[in-house]
Amino acid sequence: MVKFVHMSDTHLGYRARRGTTNKWAIENYSKPYEQEIYDCFLKVMIDVSKIKDLDYLVHCGDIFHHPSKYGSYPPPEPARRILKQGLQIFFENTSNQVPFIYIEGNHGIFRGYEYTPFESHINKDQYPNLYYFKERDLIEAIKSDKPLNLEFPDKKVRFYLFPFFEFKSFETYTSAYNNWIKNQQPKDNEYINIAVAHGSAGDETLHSKVNSDDFNYDYVALGHEHGFKKVSRNHYYSGGLLPLNFKERHENQAYLIVNIDDKTRELTRKTKFTDKEIKRVFEIIKIDVSPQDSSEDLIKKIKNELNKYVLNGGFNHNTSARLKFNFEGEIAFEKNWQINDLMLKIRRSCFSQPDKYNMLQLIWKISDISETREDDISAGVIQDYILEKPDDEFKTFVNEKLSEDKTEYNVDKLTEFGMKAIKKALRIMEKEKEV
Repeated sequence: MVKFVHMSDTHLGYRARRGTTNKWAIENYSKPYEQEIYDCFLKVMIDVSKIKDLDYLVHCGDIFHHPSKYGSYPPPEPARRILKQGLQIFFENTSNQVPFIYIEGNHGIFRGYEYTPFESHINKDQYPNLYYFKERDLIEAIKSDKPLNLEFPDKKVRFYLFPFFEFKSFETYTSAYNNWIKNQQPKDNEYINIAVAHGSAGDETLHSKVNSDDFNYDYVALGHEHGFKKVSRNHYYSGGLLPLNFKERHENQAYLIVNIDDKTRELTRKTKFTDKEIKRVFEIIKIDVSPQDSSEDLIKKIKNELNKYVLNGGFNHNTSARLKFNFEGEIAFEKNWQINDLMLKIRRSCFSQPDKYNMLQLIWKISDISETREDDISAGVIQDYILEKPDDEFKTFVNEKLSEDKTEYNVDKLTEFGMKAIKKALRIMEKEKEV
């Protein structure tokens, strides 16, 4: 029997960006929700290190939240200290006998550099059972046409590693990756074969051979998506540890304890839902808006909800609420402006009274229900029309431009590259929205 823990996307150093109070959890050290993620990470490392007969701890990427594609600054100092503390706890409690296997995700890396923030605070020689695989290791494996795996002959276990790599960014990458990935197919059944990958079919960062059962792995440990999810027979996302934003509030975050019988290859799994550890209210509040509502009516509706977070003790960084107001109704431009103005004033008022409101974050979204009507020519409908046949329209555009410039290029290739860029830009725009 082989027993291992599958975890991912801890995002140490994450800080809520919008509408937060300036109160510190620990003076000049960390922000309140950032600190809660640190506390949860350390608790998980303690709990995992005490699991009886544990053989491996597998982390599927994004230990840190920064740096990332959208921000090159390094993780805050507390995040690196917490990682070091977590590793110290794990290896001390397991007497350095349990391997910790980590692959690089799309967060927590300096793109184009030979080192990462993971390495800047971690002395690998101090942890002989720490195994770390980054994008650079994957590129070298592709260049040499060799597999990227990790074997433990004594236990007959082999890990196949897939650090995050945007192999569909350029045609040459796609071709090289498709040729190389054949090396990642298990050659025998003598070993228990486990794939460890960071990516998703949704944004085309997870190769179809890993996403499917083609290679017949005994287990596929996945990272990148932040909610716990079973993808297929033995493919799982563990999710993160805590929800980072309001979208993730509707998902479950966890780590998985996986057992594989070395004779029958039967798989058993126990899910430990870490999102249950969250101490604060993390709530979306719906406010119905009517065209007849005056400013006084809106203020009354808003304050009726906010009064639930008035506490005698005032602000408490351990339990302070994260709130998002959703205003829904027939909302004309003037009403939209009115709501934004009111909420800005109310937020400033709440955050200037820390002895009254136990609140960490206050943000809002305004939804005009008329935009969903079929007869409404809204921005969303116009966008849908424009993107109805984007490939054909873009190809026509390219042809026209080349005719004007009197230049000769391969129109199909230009169209392919252009559409990839457009789709990638749309994915980035969607990802950056805080919902």
